[in-house]
Amino acid sequence: MAVEGVMVSYNYCEDEEHANILTVAASGIKFSNRWVLTHGSILSPLKEAQIVMNVKGKPILNEEFYDKLPEIYVTCEKKPSKTPNIYESVEVLSRERNLDNDVDFEHSCYQIRVLTGRICHVWQCPILDRCVDDILYSWTIGHRDGDIEKQTQLGKALLSVFVLVDLESDNRVLKTLRPLSELLDLVRPPPDRGSIIEVQSTPFGCEVFLNAVTRGSVCGVVGKRPSLLLTDAATALGSEGGPVFNEGPTRELVGAVVCSVSWWRGEWVGLTLAAPLRAVLAAKLHVAPPRPFARTAAHSRYMHTLDCIDNTTVLVRCGAAWGAGVYLGGGYVVTCAHVVKNHEIYKVSVYCQGVSETAIVRYKTKDDKAYDLALLYSNPEYWTHLSPAVFAQEPAEKGESVAAAGYPYFSEERLAALRPAVTSGHVTNASPSMLQTSCCVQSGFSGGPIFRLSRGRVEVIGIIVCNAKTQTGACYPYINMAVPARAFIRLMQYFILDKDDTKLREIESNKDIIQSQWRLLPYRSKI
Repeated sequence: MAVEGVMVSYNYCEDEEHANILTVAASGIKFSNRWVLTHGSILSPLKEAQIVMNVKGKPILNEEFYDKLPEIYVTCEKKPSKTPNIYESVEVLSRERNLDNDVDFEHSCYQIRVLTGRICHVWQCPILDRCVDDILYSWTIGHRDGDIEKQTQLGKALLSVFVLVDLESDNRVLKTLRPLSELLDLVRPPPDRGSIIEVQSTPFGCEVFLNAVTRGSVCGVVGKRPSLLLTDAATALGSEGGPVFNEGPTRELVGAVVCSVSWWRGEWVGLTLAAPLRAVLAAKLHVAPPRPFARTAAHSRYMHTLDCIDNTTVLVRCGAAWGAGVYLGGGYVVTCAHVVKNHEIYKVSVYCQGVSETAIVRYKTKDDKAYDLALLYSNPEYWTHLSPAVFAQEPAEKGESVAAAGYPYFSEERLAALRPAVTSGHVTNASPSMLQTSCCVQSGFSGGPIFRLSRGRVEVIGIIVCNAKTQTGACYPYINMAVPARAFIRLMQYFILDKDDTKLREIESNKDIIQSQWRLLPYRSKI
């Protein structure tokens, strides 16, 4: 039974004026030729969305509710039928008469078909709903324009809602467990943190972008089942409901996008939220999720890489500020100076794998000066389970693949299971004094490592400092800066050996060109 990405849309008019008709669209998953699964965000403009909010997780079985919902249009790629008919021949002949030698109108991007159907079932996933209450309670879901509080309440209520569309609307029934059971048989186990995935969606509800493909890594997995996947695969509004596939030639279905745009603490979250469909469907059908498949050798190697990252990346907190740090061994941790800026007022704490201990600041660069680094010390007896980070000898090269690690989101009640979020990208620019990457970096990544993952080694090539931010406060998580490891690591290692403070003072560079570079100013010659 084939699975394909589609665009799901309907026409909507609040005041019943034909001049004010709008098209509401999202992405979806078509399966079994008759059924389409999409996300509840598509219901947001309708009055019926308030009914969904008020039922608080109970399935809606009222047939009157579904009769009031609009007719659904499902746009999908047109594939050649196994038994061509006369109408297809007429279409080909018509295109040939208008053929432009420079354009191949037989290309699949010009061939679409639109099917009609009706919404036959709407339900809320309890696993995702608990995740919203426990972890996303302080998030803003959706746009930041208009009434943010009202929009967020609706966005959070619909984030855990799924919609099933029946394309055979003339024979519509409410017996929906059979198709959902069929879909459960198709879905594969959710990928682990660090795995590469592919998202297929139709951003902005525009046919031009039908089934656009983006790839990225799973940056974090929330919940034991799990209940939510965070990925740096870039998406946009309208991608909700789009299928998520695992990496490989078979491209097996593993999840669905549930949120493409969100805000936290006034900062745009550059990560996409996806729901693992195995957990969602198993909860709906009240069955135990199927057992995961046996791990492959390639997966074991990647788990080893993640273990290396987890064993060297720590969480650093100082008052209300927090960031990441890299363990150097002997109880020493390197992080950013701005993370521990108020260390004279608040205590500094280091967390990793269930251990929490205080630390002292042995060195910190001056405020607003390159390089933004600090060296912390904590009793090494508490960190025997950690491994000192391996720093690269060769400088970073523009274009090479890298990964970033940090702690953008965490729960005070789940620090024992805390693991860093890992985002993937590449080096966009490199100099002896600044490293720029395309990894998705949020608040909480400051002081975290940039890893080179090549030649079977896991090496730190830089320490994350910040992402790009405009004067109006807009952040760009995929444009960020880091201090190259070669600019500081030897001086810190010398200090750890002989405790000579003069070695640390050499880290601060007073060269104008480096200061201008870190202030993002143009270089100006004094000549």
